[in-house]
Amino acid sequence: MSSFSTALTAMRRSPYQTLAAVIMVSLTCFVAYSFSLFIVGTEKILQYFETRPQVIAFFKLDASNEKIETLASSMKAKSYVEAVTLVSKQQALEMYKQDNKDDPLLLELVTADILPASIEVSGRSGTDLDQIKTDLEKGLGVDDVVFQKDVIDSLNIWTRSVRLIGIGSVVILGLTSFLIIMVIIGIKITAKKQAINIMRIIGATRWYIKSPFMVEGILYGLTGSIIGWMAMFSSLLYLTPWLQDFLGAIPLFPIPPAFLALQIGAGTILAMVIGVFAAMTASQRLIKR
Repeated sequence: MSSFSTALTAMRRSPYQTLAAVIMVSLTCFVAYSFSLFIVGTEKILQYFETRPQVIAFFKLDASNEKIETLASSMKAKSYVEAVTLVSKQQALEMYKQDNKDDPLLLELVTADILPASIEVSGRSGTDLDQIKTDLEKGLGVDDVVFQKDVIDSLNIWTRSVRLIGIGSVVILGLTSFLIIMVIIGIKITAKKQAINIMRIIGATRWYIKSPFMVEGILYGLTGSIIGWMAMFSSLLYLTPWLQDFLGAIPLFPIPPAFLALQIGAGTILAMVIGVFAAMTASQRLIKR
C-alpha cells in the first residue's frame, strides 16, 4: 500500500483527531490569509493618505499675483511634487460661503479682501511633505504654512500596532497547529508501535515507516490551507460591498487575481511545511533505530 493510501486510511480511522488538526490548521490559515490582505490593504490606504494631506501655504494679504505665480511655478518644477493648486481670494471666499451657508450672519461679515490667497501642494509620498513645507516657508510673500503631519504619524503608528498584533496571532496559531499535528501523529505512532517494530524486524527502512505519517502531515496542511482560503475569500466577497462604501475613493478594489493566486500558493506551501515538519518531529522522537 502506498504512503498516500496509508495516510488516508489512518485519517479515516481517527476522524476526531483528523478534524481537530484540520480545524486548527484552517483557523491558522484563515487568520494568515486575512492578515496578508490587511497588510496589502493598509499599504494602499497608507499610500493614498500619504498623498492626500496637502501642505498649504497662506500668502500675506498684500502678496502680489506675481509672487504667487512664481512660487507655484517653482513648486511644480520639483520632482517630488505631485500636484499644485492655487486658491485665489475669490475662490477662498466661495469656499467659505459653501462651508458656512447655514449661518447667514457669518457670510455678511466676510469679504474676499480679508481672506488670503493660498497654494496647496501634495507630494508623491508622505516622506516628501516635510521638504515641501520647508520650500514653501522660504517662498516670497508666504505668511503661514499648515501641514497636518500628525495625521500621517497617527496612521503609521496605528498600522504598525495592528501589524504586530496580526503577526503575533499568526505565529501563535501556527505554533499551536504544529503542536497539535505533532501530538496527533505521535499518538498514532505510539498506537502502532508493535506494528512498527515488526516492520523494522523484517527490514523496513525508517523512511518507509515515517513516510505515511509525513504524508498525513502534508494532507493536514493542504486541506487546512484550502479551507482557510475559501473561508477568507467568502468573507471578502460578503464584505466587499460594505468595504467599497466605507473606503469611498480609496482604490483598494478589485483585488488582483495574481495576488490571490500567490497568496493561496505561498500559504499552502507553508501550511504543508508545518504539517510535514510536525510529522517529522513526532516520528523522529518516537521511531527509534
